[in-house]
Amino acid sequence: MENRTNRPRFWIALQPSIVRIYKIAGLIALTAILVGLISFLIVNVFYFFDHSWVRPVVLTKSHQKVFEAQTQLADAKLRHSTFMTERADLEEELARIERTIKVCDKIVADLAPQVEAPKTPEQWLLRLKLDEAQLEKDNALGRRAPLRQKLEALKLRMEDQDKLVSRLSQSPYLKAVDHRVVLAFVPYDNKHMKLGAKLYGCSWGLVACSNVGKITAILDGEVTNQHPNNESTYRGQLVEIDVSEWAAGQTVLFAGGKPLWLF
Repeated sequence: MENRTNRPRFWIALQPSIVRIYKIAGLIALTAILVGLISFLIVNVFYFFDHSWVRPVVLTKSHQKVFEAQTQLADAKLRHSTFMTERADLEEELARIERTIKVCDKIVADLAPQVEAPKTPEQWLLRLKLDEAQLEKDNALGRRAPLRQKLEALKLRMEDQDKLVSRLSQSPYLKAVDHRVVLAFVPYDNKHMKLGAKLYGCSWGLVACSNVGKITAILDGEVTNQHPNNESTYRGQLVEIDVSEWAAGQTVLFAGGKPLWLF
């Protein structure tokens, strides 16, 4: 009987503590929800007004972009080699035509005085040979003009191809074939895209930020990438950056200063 009376007293004494624990747990949960909601609003408001973000991209020789750059360069060099072969063939054909014209001119110069008024069978044979030489010369002259035009057009294509090979050879993606390269996508709205601009990385969203490196080169050409917060597509440029190992692995960095100034 004594144990039965003690149990209700124990639970009655414990109930205030349980209520307090529930209250504390509820308060913690509400605080966490409130903090999460405020953080969500701050982040969205920040990204709505601020465009200082950049997205780092680590390149190695196994990266898809590096492989594509190698393939494009190899194709461009192969096409350039094909153009060189075509040019050599055209130049040889033109040289052959020039030799033919030269030989025909000599034949015409030698035989023309002898067959102005052919009478004997031998003179008629020489006249036939003269006509054949003249015809061959005319055919050669007819082939020479379009071949020269084709050669000039091919030279222009080769110049364009040389420029393409040169441009592809300077691709930052090819640097990753020999060593690791860190680039960053910078949207056009980012006004801090300039050489030497400082980059900042944050340990906790938009706070606990510090300087992690700088922009070392601005690359030509337009690229697209996703916004770090809402995944919408943005247009911009790539820059080469010098940052720490930790910063290279972040999804977003900030150029020019800390995103929330004091933090």
